[in-house]
Amino acid sequence: MTIAPSPTIERGKRDKEQRRQCLIDSATAVFAERGYDCATTREVAERANCAEGLIHRYFNGKRGLLLAILESRATQVVEDFVGALPDRDTPEDEIEGIILWHLDTMWQRRDFMRVAVSQAAVDSEIGRTINEGIHNERVRLTKQKLERHQLDGRIRSGVDIEAIAQTITGVGFALGFSFQVSLGQDRELARRIAIEAAATLSRGISRR
Repeated sequence: MTIAPSPTIERGKRDKEQRRQCLIDSATAVFAERGYDCATTREVAERANCAEGLIHRYFNGKRGLLLAILESRATQVVEDFVGALPDRDTPEDEIEGIILWHLDTMWQRRDFMRVAVSQAAVDSEIGRTINEGIHNERVRLTKQKLERHQLDGRIRSGVDIEAIAQTITGVGFALGFSFQVSLGQDRELARRIAIEAAATLSRGISRR
C-alpha cells in the first residue's frame, strides 16, 4: 500500500523553496544596486519580506547567498541560450549570433555582472562556481552548434571544436563585459567588432 505524502509536509517544503527563491531574487537586486560589499543581509531580508535569520539558515550568510545566485544563474543558461539562439545556416551566422547574444546578455545584467566578476577575482570558490556552472555550460552549448556544422561539412574536419568554442565564449565575455561594461566603450563599436570577429573566425574554420 502506497502512503501519500502529507499535504502539510508538501506545503511546508514549497513554502521553504519559495522563501529561498525570494531571497535569491532579492539579493540579486540588492547586490546589483548597492554592490556586494555595501549590501547587507538586513536589506536583502527586508526586500524579500523575510526574517534575516533565514539567510543564515538557508545560505550561511551573504557569501552563501552570492554562491546560490550564481548556481541559480547556471541553471538558466541552457534555457536562455537555446531560447535566444535558433540554429543558423552558416558558421559565420552561428558565431555572430552567439557573440552578439553575449553582448546583449551581459549588458542587460551589467550591474550584477560587476558584482560577480569582482568577487570572482578575490574568491576562488566563486570563480570556480562561475567557471563550472556558467562558462562551461556556454562553451558546451556553443560546441554543440559548431559540431552540427562540422558534421554537415561546413567546418573542416580537422578543426578543434573545443578550442573554437572556448574562443567564441572568451570573445563574448571580453566584448560583452570587459569592453562595453568595465571600459565603458561604445556599444555599437562593440557590435561591429563582434561581427568582424565572427567573420574572421568563420573564415579560418570553414570548408572552402
